[in-house]
Amino acid sequence: MSDNNLFIRASRKEDFLDLVFELVNVHTKGFPLRLVRSNAFKPVLLIVHFPPQHIVEEVFKESEPFVSPIKAMLSGPSRLVFELPNYQESWPLTLETLLNWKDYKPVVPKLPDSPLPDSLPDPKIFEGKTALEIPTGLYLSPVESGVWYNIIRPEGHDGRFVLWHTQLGDKKKENENSYREGGTTHIITKSNRSIPFEDKNPSLTEDHLRQIVRLTTDFTLPKFPGGMSEDAWKDKLKSLHIPLKYIPSPINIRRLMLSSAGAWANFEGIWNYPTVFDITLGYPLFDLEGWHHIITQGRDQFVKTVTKAFLCDTGHAVSIITITERRFEPYVIPNGQNVKGAHAVLRKYSFIEVREPEKNYEILAPAYLHDRREMPFKWIKITTTTTPHIENASLSESFWPKVKVQDREEFFRFKMVAEDWDGNIVSFERPLKCIPINKNKRISWKNEVIDYNNTTSDLRRAQLNHQSIAYAKTENDSKGKTTLETDTVTFNAQLVEGVKEDVLNQLAYYNPRFLPQIESAGVNIPAAEQFTGRKFETKSINYERAYLVNGFDRAANKGEVFVKLAQNLDLSLPTEKAGGLITPNTSIEGLSRALGPVAKLEDIKIGTFDPRNMFAGAKFLGGIELKDILDVVANFDPLKIKELEKNLTPDQLIQKLNDPNFKLEAPMLTNRRLPNNAIETRYLWKPKIKDLKQGFFSFLTLKGETNFPNDAQLSINVQMVTAPNGSPPTYIILGTLREFALEFANALVLRLSSLRFTAENGKKMDVNAERLDLVFKGPLQFVETLKNIIPPNGFSDPPFVNVTATGVTAGFTLGIPSFGVGIFSLQNINLSASLSLPFVDQPAGVRFAVSERQKPFNVSVSGFAGGGFFALALNAKGIETIEASIEFGGNISINLGVASGGVYVMAGIYFGMTGNEVKLTGYLRCGGNVSVLGLVSVTVEFYMGLTIREKGNGKVEVWGQASLTVGVKIAFFSKSVSLTVERRFAGAAGDPTFAQIMGPDHPGGYPVEWEKYCMAFA
Repeated sequence: MSDNNLFIRASRKEDFLDLVFELVNVHTKGFPLRLVRSNAFKPVLLIVHFPPQHIVEEVFKESEPFVSPIKAMLSGPSRLVFELPNYQESWPLTLETLLNWKDYKPVVPKLPDSPLPDSLPDPKIFEGKTALEIPTGLYLSPVESGVWYNIIRPEGHDGRFVLWHTQLGDKKKENENSYREGGTTHIITKSNRSIPFEDKNPSLTEDHLRQIVRLTTDFTLPKFPGGMSEDAWKDKLKSLHIPLKYIPSPINIRRLMLSSAGAWANFEGIWNYPTVFDITLGYPLFDLEGWHHIITQGRDQFVKTVTKAFLCDTGHAVSIITITERRFEPYVIPNGQNVKGAHAVLRKYSFIEVREPEKNYEILAPAYLHDRREMPFKWIKITTTTTPHIENASLSESFWPKVKVQDREEFFRFKMVAEDWDGNIVSFERPLKCIPINKNKRISWKNEVIDYNNTTSDLRRAQLNHQSIAYAKTENDSKGKTTLETDTVTFNAQLVEGVKEDVLNQLAYYNPRFLPQIESAGVNIPAAEQFTGRKFETKSINYERAYLVNGFDRAANKGEVFVKLAQNLDLSLPTEKAGGLITPNTSIEGLSRALGPVAKLEDIKIGTFDPRNMFAGAKFLGGIELKDILDVVANFDPLKIKELEKNLTPDQLIQKLNDPNFKLEAPMLTNRRLPNNAIETRYLWKPKIKDLKQGFFSFLTLKGETNFPNDAQLSINVQMVTAPNGSPPTYIILGTLREFALEFANALVLRLSSLRFTAENGKKMDVNAERLDLVFKGPLQFVETLKNIIPPNGFSDPPFVNVTATGVTAGFTLGIPSFGVGIFSLQNINLSASLSLPFVDQPAGVRFAVSERQKPFNVSVSGFAGGGFFALALNAKGIETIEASIEFGGNISINLGVASGGVYVMAGIYFGMTGNEVKLTGYLRCGGNVSVLGLVSVTVEFYMGLTIREKGNGKVEVWGQASLTVGVKIAFFSKSVSLTVERRFAGAAGDPTFAQIMGPDHPGGYPVEWEKYCMAFA
């Protein structure tokens, strides 16, 4: 201003009024003095100069000890400029004239038509205009409609006066004499002064001040970036749904009071500035989105800044809120006799506030590499609206938020809920990485994603606590088929780049350049667990590559495989859970939507199934290798399996499996949700089977060999239902083997029309074998005559059935009345037969017996009589035991009066074979007696026995014994003499050598037996 301007200082002690008034285009005149306009054609300006209205201070973090003295800096002076009414030429020089601002027109700056290149208004626009440096570093001016009203004369009572102040307000339209506190301003710029202790955490940083100015004042955004026509640029902004124009939001002045001792202010700025990461679109990147500042008598009391950030990997938009507030901290005054004082210190802390609670990934699916197949959740909602105070040292770089829990720092866990493919709602909590939007540093999304994915999986893992998650899309009528009980889920971030980045921009330009996906999950497989009736340890799964690339496209993923196991799961299903026929022992590699748990994913994906690989080691009827009777690689159609599950009730499915011509080549182990929310698990299989011939045993399936109308059929049908109320599951299990035959040692053929096992919860297992036919041939041809005596229904509803944890034994014992065969007469015959089907790893077997060792049959012919027994036990691996014995003899007596006597002869033979040991024994016993007049009697008895025993390894031993006993009795004198001879023959391969007979060395150095041998010849 000109030196000719009139300066007046007004000072009042009562209310501390102390202002400097500068008057332009006016001079004093007369007495009492009046202010008179100097130039009638120029306005009269009243400039009110205030002392500094704000003090910026050093700020300390919550846990940081403050150091005295605290650094501080005063702001520059502030001024209000008014234009006095044009219709007046003079004014009385009074305090009322100088302070009656509500009746004067404010003189405020205007933004230039052409802003400077950095878009910060030059402070020169405030020259000669209202300019308030509040807070330090910012010049602002309320809008022209603002009204300043204040007290003219001191106001007080009993010697106490109100501090003089002026207050900003707006006139209310309904009452021109009434004012509403506060106002707004678009007029703001940054001062040229910098804060010397920027590194001491001031309430507002230089960067914050610059952003406040741009967001409030810059009406030029976005700026045409060049490199294309302006119309093409605008069309691109429209296609990306980005605003063509940014309209700055003014600062809301809730309160502004000026005084000679400092200002009282309450400022708030909220900006809806687009978050555009592509700076070539004309929008510079700003991270500040909110500011709230409360000042009391020139000193900060509360400062809040809100900056933009994103959570990784979920992509939720959040705000980092930093609060600076003045706190009174007590302390003991030194030498003050335990007098306590208080430090009024500015403390700063930060927390995160979620401003985008729900993230919808269905909308973002086109931006995924695999159309969101790698992400099972449709949306994730973060229910944690605000975190506790964050303990991280710096918030300008990416960080994992930490909070203090009982004097220690822990990673903060955000609470979340999510919806999967099937509509299941799950809840979990997990740490998330926070990526601030740094205005001064362009974000490298690639580096951020790499850094995040390389972080320990413990931070990226969420505990699901066995909640159910559907990992792949299902159809309306097959809900639950991709659902797994999940213990943990490990996430990672997928970088969005290239063509997918353009897609993402079309969907949401404000979205970060990453998307969440599942890296792995720890799951339980309900279909396997419910079926086996036992709990498996949590298994780690990953998405299968073919599913990610092609989904359930039939050309590339016919088997509908969607996940693979990190390590194969050995699945050994109890035979009783497969109907008593099979002991499946397979290895699960992954899961199919159509088949459930499967092996050999590469085969399943192309629609082929080799049961020999899947069931390697699995047993059939306990002892037969299942792979040996299964056919070669089979093709299957998942649609056929789906139709079975969809359209057939359990009863209809049983009828379908009973069709001899129906085949289900690949086993189906699936589960689905029923209308009452119960889970139904099914295991279905009806493969094509073939003959097996090995050693003593043959399993016959072809109708030409078994003489049945159809080839053999094997079917398994298991249905298990788990109720939602936690009650025990219900199940029904049917295992059927039809029209087959078992041949043992080419001597016994067992033909069965049907062998069926039924197990149902709450009931005993029912074993039913229909139309049993035993055919003896070869070495047992002689038994064929007895076969006709066996009842045809001997194994159907048999006299006894024993069901244990190890297997089922069914059979009968039948007593046969006496009958004749030629000259023979047979008595006391008992026939018995039994069929053993083990559940454990033992072969199936049969046992047939004619009488038993402890109860032999009787046979007689003419004057001779005897007895015997026969037993045969066979299994799938060969002969277990063959045991047979028969003995016969005769007895003749004669009495001539003077002399009497008699002779007898008995002979017998026993054959036994157990394993590899064969034993054959025969004996002859004969004798006689004669008595003369009862005084002299002579008895003679001769016994000879011979045993042949095969000892294995080609060694055979023959052992024989003969004895002769002669007894003489004369009157009262009797004498008996016995002579016994025993001999063993083993041959060169079995007899011991001479050296072996001599035995070990004597302590003296030679064998003891050798010494005895030599002494015998001395």
